Amino acid sequence: MTARSPSFTRGQALAEYLVALLVLAMLIGFGAGGEDSVIDILLSAVRTAFERQSGFISLPL
Repeated sequence: MTARSPSFTRGQALAEYLVALLVLAMLIGFGAGGEDSVIDILLSAVRTAFERQSGFISLPL
């Protein structure tokens, strides 16, 4: 077995992290089988909560 330098192995780990993050971003960003993506569901929930809060605040005392 040949010993590899520490800088080479550090670069390999960085490449593996980048691939894992890319796969994770694709899973979060795209919906599976025609479903909405997680980002779309999250933004829809935030929009609904904001509309409900603003409607509650605008009620007279």
